Formats: sequence, structure tokens, C-alpha cells
Amino acid sequence: MKRIGIAFGGGAVRGIAHIGALRALRNRPRYLPSIAAGTSAGSIVAALYAAGLKQEKLEELVREFDWFHHVISLSDTVHRVIDKRQGGLVSNAKLGNTMNALLEGRSFDDLEIDLAVVATDLENRRRVIFTSRRVAKRLIQKELTQFLPEPTDSLPGCVTEIISDCKDIGMAVRASCAVPGVFMPVRVQGMRLLDGGLVDQVPVDVVRAMGANVTIGISLALAFIPQKFKSTPSILSGMVGMLGVQQLRKNLDRADIGFQIQGIDRRSLIDPKQLDLLDIGESNMNERLDAWESRKLSGRKLRLLD
Repeated sequence: MKRIGIAFGGGAVRGIAHIGALRALRNRPRYLPSIAAGTSAGSIVAALYAAGLKQEKLEELVREFDWFHHVISLSDTVHRVIDKRQGGLVSNAKLGNTMNALLEGRSFDDLEIDLAVVATDLENRRRVIFTSRRVAKRLIQKELTQFLPEPTDSLPGCVTEIISDCKDIGMAVRASCAVPGVFMPVRVQGMRLLDGGLVDQVPVDVVRAMGANVTIGISLALAFIPQKFKSTPSILSGMVGMLGVQQLRKNLDRADIGFQIQGIDRRSLIDPKQLDLLDIGESNMNERLDAWESRKLSGRKLRLLD
């Protein structure tokens, strides 16, 4: 049987477009994924989808979203921000609480749809994948190392750490969303974890390793690249984004339907009142599915530049 896997990329508030893409998939049930993975904002959408939240509920959450109600705890931040050793300006601890409430306390093992969340252990040069025990047992290591090779004596690389005993999905999502310099690293099993986009922007290789034989990869454009360089941090951010272009292209090229949502690269990363992103995501997804259906008989993959 065909198992469809979907990989959601990061992009802060632009993640609203992912929910629009899901709307398109739900209107064509034969394309509904049974495997989901996400990085950063994409991990939020992947987790909520894997938990079975209805489309109406997801769009209701978008309309009600508020940074200080759902993500940032001011009281927690005030106590920590003066300690420069924390490695970030604010805490996203409240995001974990929000996610666990929406997921009704379920763990990775409790979900019917297989889920993986990607984070980065920057200090030890590791990609960290949170998933269920059943998925961890069947992960295809070749898929993971083909995309992100492990280090050798003569070449650098990146080790992949699998965590299958984390019962707290909210904590995993917090780690995946911990943008460096903005959010404080999330401590998990002795590691200080940061945004998964540093190492795997659209985790197509992860859904392939989870057993998907038809894959969809959705990018929200390179979120790290600012439109104007107004400060040293913005220049550093742009540099990180440009270094990630090749990796992003490699990610999307490995998907059967891999694409970057068009029309959002100049959108704000922090303004949640961009509800038209729902329609943009839906439209982009429908265009790709239409193209896939018209070309699949030829055996061609629909890639980024098709």
C-alpha cells in the first residue's frame, strides 16, 4: 500500500500557510498523509494534524492565536532574560503547555498518525528526531544518512539522535521552534536544543525513513533571510539563510511533490493576523496536486522547479 508522508518546513507565523495546504489535502482524501514530520513552525502543524484535530479547529486556532497567550510567558521571561547564559531573549515554555493542552496530554505513542519532530543539538552537532517507539524501531537509517551523512575521519558530518521515550510532545515542539538568539534553548536529556531548521529545514528524508513511499515536502521560503539588512543580527541571519539554500533544495528534490509556497517571502514572520495565508497555502497545494495528477502517468516526479 502507498503510505503518504508530509514534511512541513519552518517559517514562524507563515506556518499558517501549512494549514491552508492541509485544507487542500483534506478536500482530496486520497492524498491524506499517514506520516507527518515537521521542523519549527512545521512541527506545530504536524503534531496537531497527527493528533487528529479537525480542519475547522485548526483554522479557529489561527484566528485566535496570540503570542503572549500561546507562546511567550512574560513572568518566566522576566526572571530569566537577565541571565545571559540562557542563550536567548525569551522563553517559549508556554508553547509547550499550549500544545499539550491541545493534544490532551497524548504522547507520540498515543497518536494514530506517525509523527516526528526535528530539533538541533548545536553544541554537539547533532540532529535530534523525536518520535514514537514503534517508528523508531523501523526507521530506515540509510534514508537519514543519505541526506545528512555522519562524520568520518576525513569529512565533517552530523550525527542523528533518535529520542523515542519522550512523552512530552509539547517539549519536543518547543525545542524544534527555539529560534537561536530569540528563544532560550530547551533542555532535554542533557542537551540544549534549538530550532530544527538549522539542520533539516523540510524533513523529507525523515518521512522517507519513517516508511513513506509517496512524499510531500512544503517549504515556507527561507525564513532566516531578511528583506533588508538593518543591523548586525539581520546580516548574520541572512548569512545563515543563504547557507541553507543548498540544503533546502536537496530536501525538496527528494520529495515526490516538493515545493516552496509562492507569494509569502515578504510576509511578516511575527504578525499572526495574516489569515489570507490559509488561502495561499490551499491554492499552492491544489496547483501542485493538479500538476502531479497530470504528470504522474509519465513517471516523472514533480520537483521544485517544475
